[in-house]
Amino acid sequence: MALIPVERYFARWDLDNHTGRIVLYDSSDVELDNRVYPNLAEFQLILELLRFEKPLYFDDSAKHLRTRFGAAGEPVGEEESRDSSTSTSSSTSTSMFF
Repeated sequence: MALIPVERYFARWDLDNHTGRIVLYDSSDVELDNRVYPNLAEFQLILELLRFEKPLYFDDSAKHLRTRFGAAGEPVGEEESRDSSTSTSSSTSTSMFF
């Protein structure tokens, strides 16, 4: 199992077929994952994680997108590094199945 930091992503929504595609890349622009999402809600959830959570890691064995790893976990609350007066609402998970 390797936990690889996700550094950038590509996303698109196919207007004809009503499906989304998200491609994840590491710091060397190596493609980590490339998949189609036929479910709009799942597509939006993954985009929310990519837009608002940092750091994000890709588990290449389990195919999970993770916000943190190990016993330390992640602090409760949204956008932990920002002032609470400027934070926005989004769903957070410590491990997301791809």
